[in-house]
Amino acid sequence: MDIFEEIVTAKKSNQPVVLATVIESLGSAPREEGARMLVKKDSSTVGTIGGGAIEKKIIDEALSLMSATAPKLLKYELKDIGMSCGGGMSIFLEPLLPAPQLIIFGAGHIGSALVQIGKLLDFSVTVVDNRPEFANAERIPWADTIIADEYQKSLESLSYSDNTYMIIVTHKHAHDFEILEQLIHKPFRYLGMIGSRTKVAKAFQQLRDKGVSEDIIKKIFSPVGISIGASTPAEIAVSIAAELVAVRSGAKAASLTLSNPRA
Repeated sequence: MDIFEEIVTAKKSNQPVVLATVIESLGSAPREEGARMLVKKDSSTVGTIGGGAIEKKIIDEALSLMSATAPKLLKYELKDIGMSCGGGMSIFLEPLLPAPQLIIFGAGHIGSALVQIGKLLDFSVTVVDNRPEFANAERIPWADTIIADEYQKSLESLSYSDNTYMIIVTHKHAHDFEILEQLIHKPFRYLGMIGSRTKVAKAFQQLRDKGVSEDIIKKIFSPVGISIGASTPAEIAVSIAAELVAVRSGAKAASLTLSNPRA
């Protein structure tokens, strides 16, 4: 498999990689301009920029860039890093981050609207619903992945990371809590559950009764969404999407957790 096939594979599996490209090669440097090497999160590589000390330094630098967004240009005199071949190299490191993953539990009116908005916001969107008549490509053509199966089974088959955003908007409160109880133990960037203040307070107390710490409960966004006076499913989806953007960008926003017009 070549480097570009590996990049596509990494994107599909939601894994970050860094592409190293030789942009200047002087003297007796081991590789010419255009040589490439792909560095994976586990420090394994595809391709080579010359081996030896230069490659070790580039791998270490690439690993430090796995969660970065800005590229980096490095220049080396090879004799200064213990390589007897001499010469010099300039190497451009480009982080290739996967699209943030958005998992929506519930393919009803709010969930389907949120799928469409999520794609416009450059999320990789997965929608899960135990009702095949709701979770299908004809009804939700914008989703990257559609899972029409029991929630418990789906939870076990999904992958999660620190770049995963998850929204719980199913058609039953019981489903919402069962899903929430499982997801709090997964890695995530954002975890939200729709509901009134009463529903949310009851769910949080159930978590406490099961021994869940306040530190974990405080990480849950519920009720979800930015306070914009939303009432229709599309408006509620917009308010949720706005909160996702705020979390992704690190901005502060007026969460419905503090002011919930649907309570």
